[in-house]
Amino acid sequence: MSSPRDVAAARAAFDQAMAALAAGDTAGAERGYRSALRAVPGFVEAHYNLAHLMQMAGRIEEAIAGYRRALALRPQMAPAHNNLANALRTQGRAEEALAHYAAALRIDPGLVDALSNAGSLLREQGRIEEAIAPLERAVTLRPDAWTALVNLGIAYHERSRDADALRCFRRALELEPRAREALNGLGNALAAQDDVQGAIAAYREAIALAPAEADAYSNLGSVQQEQGDVGAAMASYRAALERRPDHADALSNLGYLLQEQGRLDEAIGWYERALAANPASARAGYNLALALLVRGEFARGWELHERRFATRPPVAVARALPMPALAAADLATPQRIAVWREQGVGDQVVYSTLVPELAARGHEIVLEVDRRLVAAYARAHPGWTVVAPEESGTAFARCTRQVAMGSLPRLLRPDAASFDAQPPRLLAADPERVAACRARLAVPGARLAAISWRSFQPKGRGYLQRKKSAGLAAFAPLAARADLRLVDVQYGDTAAERAQFAAAGGRLERLDGLDLFNDLEGVLALIEACDLAITTSNVTAHLAGALGKPTFLFYPAGVAPLHYWAPRADGGSRWYPSVRIVTGPGLDSWEKAVARVAELSRS
Repeated sequence: MSSPRDVAAARAAFDQAMAALAAGDTAGAERGYRSALRAVPGFVEAHYNLAHLMQMAGRIEEAIAGYRRALALRPQMAPAHNNLANALRTQGRAEEALAHYAAALRIDPGLVDALSNAGSLLREQGRIEEAIAPLERAVTLRPDAWTALVNLGIAYHERSRDADALRCFRRALELEPRAREALNGLGNALAAQDDVQGAIAAYREAIALAPAEADAYSNLGSVQQEQGDVGAAMASYRAALERRPDHADALSNLGYLLQEQGRLDEAIGWYERALAANPASARAGYNLALALLVRGEFARGWELHERRFATRPPVAVARALPMPALAAADLATPQRIAVWREQGVGDQVVYSTLVPELAARGHEIVLEVDRRLVAAYARAHPGWTVVAPEESGTAFARCTRQVAMGSLPRLLRPDAASFDAQPPRLLAADPERVAACRARLAVPGARLAAISWRSFQPKGRGYLQRKKSAGLAAFAPLAARADLRLVDVQYGDTAAERAQFAAAGGRLERLDGLDLFNDLEGVLALIEACDLAITTSNVTAHLAGALGKPTFLFYPAGVAPLHYWAPRADGGSRWYPSVRIVTGPGLDSWEKAVARVAELSRS
């Protein structure tokens, strides 16, 4: 028990410490707090304030110890739980931090700082839906809490709620016009809504406010890259790295652009640096995975490929199913396996080429695919249960194991030799519709060639769309041949391009009334009715390969648009035995690649 004299001395020292702190004398404040604690070791406020001082000085271990002492004396001290959580968070101890945020909120449910901090940490962990509720409550309780508004805006952006995100960022900037975090967030949300100039202006304003910080440069580079201004994007990424050499996003994005220039080994070096800088970076790990797969380093590539679920936004959305995930140890024992779809139609088709191997090993297959493809899978594999997404919940209920399609290669394709097991065909078209298509299109002495030339990508992937798309005009030399009859299987609004092609003398057959997007049964029948397919990297290449149709897939300069189109040494596709990949450093334009297709298709 401290004497009244000790208590008075402690209070005087504490007051002196507070005065020193107000005057900017942190050393004096530390001496005062320690003097108070020597007089009264159980002085809770002195422990708390000294811990906070240590935290501000970056002396995190001392701060943690101080907050713990304060809480041992007063367990119901909500601000101490909140600040202790903040300190633990700086050390990467996320679960401990979340526990103390939760403790703070049990004591004081209206503690806005704890709500905002907890939401921010949940968001950083990728638990976006959990993050939004505390952040919304923080903003409701204190509408002028601009940091909570920024955190909420970031969470909304990561859930593609960009109109809501914009409102948060703009309100935060009204409250704190120099909030560079809000400017960065504003730029990201504007970019997501295709307001490129607005996004660039926001990033440049953030750079003007904080020229030494890297994030805005990296974000600016992303927008420039999306616009196709590769030189400016690379300059922005390098500017970010000058300011922060371990900026994982800038390292990874710079690697991506180098890979696009055919400098694969250099790109892998940059991805490795990004991953070393931030081992938890899902994007860096995923980019490295794709590059390793192109280079044929399959075992490590497939392991890193699992990070696709953790990127922001996620490349693939994880599913929470009640049965265990399929593991290598399960392959030898027959299971009823729920194989669930992920990503778009092309990815579903390419990764599902491994499902026949599961069936051959004695496993019972329950396969979920895009509704438009259910009949084609069921026709080819009558022993499988094939369902659309709306029916998969019931169909999966009796399964003993589950696996995402894109996770099958990690189990079944560890090296180049394992691709010898790829099936020659995966899908089967409706024979009656195939016969009808042939009857309408067949011309004696001419082969039918199904063609497509564009890849339509979702918003925010314009760079990839341009990279994967040729112009229809590139097919003019093929259209001029008497021995070929080109058949249009390209979905999307191409009417203007087709009219231009026709005006220039190009011949292109088209089945009027066939919906090339929604009626994939009709598209498969049309491809099957043709003698060959000629296509850029899009869904047609997957459908033709899955039908076992002789196919020429072409792209310029030898830079694969996606890892699964990296050719074998003989030019064949690893994934589809009937597909030949036409590319190479000397074929540095779409026109040159088509010219090579024209040569090969005569043989």
